[in-house]
Amino acid sequence: MTTDEFKQGLAKLGWKQSDFALATGISTVSVSHWMTGQNPLPAWAQSHLALLLKLQDLAGELLTPPTRAAKIARTIMIASADRNNQSSDVSNG
Repeated sequence: MTTDEFKQGLAKLGWKQSDFALATGISTVSVSHWMTGQNPLPAWAQSHLALLLKLQDLAGELLTPPTRAAKIARTIMIASADRNNQSSDVSNG
């Protein structure tokens, strides 16, 4: 996958470089370096984008760019579920 193909893939998803960085847990600087050709585009990033594009084809509108608010909400939801599981373990024990 070329840099231009990667850019086109992000555009097809409606994602920005920062969206890809947030979704994969890497810095926006890393993605920027791929886009400018300063660093080669890693195989895992190419595969990840290809998978996202395939999912978009399958899921359509369900695949939206990640947001910090959604990431925080997901973290809170997981923490809450963990607390609920711990309290039920104590009451069942």
